[in-house]
Amino acid sequence: RKKARMSGHPFGSGGNPNGKGSQHNSRSNSPPPDSPSPPMQCVATPQQKNAIVARVQGSTPIGISPAAAAAQNTQSVAPQIATITPSDGNDSSAEVLSVFECPVCLEYMLPPYLQCQAGHLVCGNCRPKLQCCPTCRGPTPSVRNLGLEKIANTVKFPCKFVGSGCALSFHHYEKVEHEDVCEFRPYSCPCPGASCKWQGSLNDVMTHLMKVHKSITTLQGEDIVFLATDINLPGAVDWVMMQSCFNFHFMLVLEKQEKFEHGQQIFYAVVQLIGTKKEAEMFSYRLELSSHRRRLCWEATPRSIHEGIAHAISQSDCLSFDTPTAQLFAENGNLGINVTISMNPEHNPQGLSSVSVPLIR
Repeated sequence: RKKARMSGHPFGSGGNPNGKGSQHNSRSNSPPPDSPSPPMQCVATPQQKNAIVARVQGSTPIGISPAAAAAQNTQSVAPQIATITPSDGNDSSAEVLSVFECPVCLEYMLPPYLQCQAGHLVCGNCRPKLQCCPTCRGPTPSVRNLGLEKIANTVKFPCKFVGSGCALSFHHYEKVEHEDVCEFRPYSCPCPGASCKWQGSLNDVMTHLMKVHKSITTLQGEDIVFLATDINLPGAVDWVMMQSCFNFHFMLVLEKQEKFEHGQQIFYAVVQLIGTKKEAEMFSYRLELSSHRRRLCWEATPRSIHEGIAHAISQSDCLSFDTPTAQLFAENGNLGINVTISMNPEHNPQGLSSVSVPLIR
């Protein structure tokens, strides 16, 4: 099985005395005509600023140039309440829904309902922030309205991302669960670190990455080698690259953190899908370290970029190992991780290859 090998060089304050991101060219040596094709390899070498790069980037954290940040097309997909059109053509449906609108945030209130002595309501999120009723300025709503709760059990509420394209409606006990995984909710930039504040729709994530985070390299294929260079650099460092297969993009992250309570550094490796949580459940990934008759493996379902990787890392729900373990598999300060993406059989009954269809994201 042919593998693609990618070497990544950390950049940022940890690897450059000037605090600027170092960049690298990709170069390959063509084999003689009669020799077998070698694994595709991109070697990290220093480059001047503003050069085009092809490498795995490591950072502390991933940075964005001011020009790129200013040029990025940030699209706001914040939740909003749209005009309700009753499905049965009766204006009474819209009138009933209007009763459940919070007068403060204008979102639909869900049970339990608390009202003031004059009968005014406010949602559970806004109520703790208020000193009085926002409608009549009387005491804060504190009387439970059981009758309205019975009515709410019969009403279907639109998803709060209706303004972004979601046309579904739910009973109140289903609404929150749906909104947690709604594909129309805003997506944040999936790159590690807090330097990028971009948010936008799922379809715009890859466009954002290609325009603003140009140093992230994308390799195609189900089976590649993720080679992180200079793992001995001090401090917290991230190595990031993209892998494209099965009509999707996956982000591979190797993160090194300093655990002061244990007095050592811990590495975390995880894969996340540029897609929804439901789409992520279609796949499995395998990370493997191997060297000198040793093997360390991790198999799991990719995280959706909606979930992010922070929780997985905090719970060690990923491939994790300390510095002494990393040294067992490293060579000259470089650590290679074999990455294999597979589609679960129930979602790939015909055994389609990852290169059988073009990329759509």
